[in-house]
Amino acid sequence: MAFFRKEYAMFKKLMIQLALVIGLSLTIPMTACAYTIEADPINFTYFTGSSSNELIVLHESGNERNLGPHSLDNEVAYMKRNWSNAYVSYFVGSGGRVKQLAPAGQIQYGAGSLANQKAYAQIELARTNNAATFKKDYAAYVNLARDLAQNIGADFSLDDGTGYGIVTHDWITKNWWGDHTDPYGYLARWGISKAQLAQDLQTGVSETGETVIIQPGKPNAPKYQVGQAIRFTSIYPTPDALINEHLSAEALWTQVGTITAKLPDRQNLYRIENSGHLLGYVNDGDIAELWRPQKKKSFLISVNEGIVLRAGQPSLSAPIYGIWPKNTRFYYDAFYIADGYVFIGGTDTTGARIYLPIGPNDGNAQNTWGSFTS
Repeated sequence: MAFFRKEYAMFKKLMIQLALVIGLSLTIPMTACAYTIEADPINFTYFTGSSSNELIVLHESGNERNLGPHSLDNEVAYMKRNWSNAYVSYFVGSGGRVKQLAPAGQIQYGAGSLANQKAYAQIELARTNNAATFKKDYAAYVNLARDLAQNIGADFSLDDGTGYGIVTHDWITKNWWGDHTDPYGYLARWGISKAQLAQDLQTGVSETGETVIIQPGKPNAPKYQVGQAIRFTSIYPTPDALINEHLSAEALWTQVGTITAKLPDRQNLYRIENSGHLLGYVNDGDIAELWRPQKKKSFLISVNEGIVLRAGQPSLSAPIYGIWPKNTRFYYDAFYIADGYVFIGGTDTTGARIYLPIGPNDGNAQNTWGSFTS
């Protein structure tokens, strides 16, 4: 499997380069809306995965034993030591400072499994007993949430029931899982009600928390347009489906479709079809990428009995798509390792993903069940 080893080595090199780029991006301070992002990254020992980028989750630390001027640094230091139990991407405190602990779009451990998978970013707020400090903390907290919401194409609505955009840990508890009610209790101590937080997210607040500095927010322009082909990771069966009816794309016969309509009065909700068949409806966060099929290479099967082709995912337990006989070419665009085997993946004429095992992952080219051709 010399050809495979060469391509796989190139794949690993690209992943290492990407990790370096992400790491370096965390070291560059960024400014927006009167706050500065300080890089203080967690030293991860493994990659927690990529989220579907549907939520911005608001928290507060709940720590009454940490109220002083160094509360932010104390909270962050503790989280970095214990990240495998709980962590978020951003922490705000100590007079409007913002620390970034992890890349947005990476799965964080802050709000339960479902919310963690959907959260583009989760924001913690360190506590304080100083009114002037709180005003600056609150302004940075609100404005950071607004900026992150724009990154995923959400408007500035709070806890609006769509399961998309800015939500509190309290909303997640009431709708999905858990027993946390933050950040409302802590904010109420400083005179910030649910209604006030919702209003401030619409307008933005100044660094002192006293004046409006940003015009009322409007939903962002859609990130995608009618007529574009997209690959999606999850989908709603109907426009009004509840959040628990959200389907994994792997449950469908294809994960590729065309945007045929942008639904009015919705938060960037699109109708998706494939070959004239309705697949469902997706938000920006459900879309993985614009679908631009790459030039495919081929694998010529040489074993007499042929090879069983799998549908949906690269696994020996995945549904059988069919049997590709000897001397048949399979056109592929990706490699996978699963169940002790090397798989190559491709797309059929309907856009459905299909996977072909080509031999055991033992490093022995003689055990490959065919040959690679250009």
